[in-house]
Parts: sequence; structure tokens; C-alpha cells
Amino acid sequence: MIYSPATRPTFYFIGVTTGQSSIMKVFPAWAEYLGLGDVEIKGIDFPAHDLPENYREAVNFLKNDLFSLGALVTTHKLDLFQSCKDMFDVIDPHATLMAETSCISKRDGKLICNAKDP
Repeated sequence: MIYSPATRPTFYFIGVTTGQSSIMKVFPAWAEYLGLGDVEIKGIDFPAHDLPENYREAVNFLKNDLFSLGALVTTHKLDLFQSCKDMFDVIDPHATLMAETSCISKRDGKLICNAKDP
């Protein structure tokens, strides 16, 4: 997959058919209500149980792209964690316990793995 650098603050949604998700329609209203400014959401679709290198490529992009803020992960929580756990600077206790990634974020130059809905 070819990842283009974000040109404004961008959240990502990693799933299988992200374009069909209601969040793609709801997010702009949430962002406006929350006063998040000029942000957008983009989907990254992988087939279920994709190759580890594809997950790693996506996480590497998120880690190094200036305007990429992080990602929500749905279907790929377990596979992405197994493929990328060494790439995170911080892994929360729930993510470690459940061996899953449901949220990727960046703070103070660190890439963080969370399990927000264990």
C-alpha cells in the first residue's frame, strides 16, 4: 500500500471495510462539536489476518508522519499487536494483558498502544 503524508491533522481507522462505517460520516460532526479544528479521518483497509509486514508498514507510517495523530483499530486488534508490539514505545497494561491494539496514539514523541475496550 502507498501511504501519502497527511497534509493536516489526521486520525486513521484501521479495519476491513472502513468506508462503509458510520464513523466516516459521524466524525466530522464530532470534530466540529469538540472544537478539534481542521482534522480529518481516513480509512486503512486490510483483509482479515493480513501479512505482518503490511501492519508494520501502516504502523511505521503512523509513527513517522507528522500530521498522523493515531488510529482506531477494529478487526485487526490481535494481528496488529502481534505484528507490531516491538514498534510501540508504550504499551498499556490492558493491551499487554489482552495482546491487542485498539487505539494507537502519539504523545511527547512516543507511539502508544492501548486497549480501550478490553
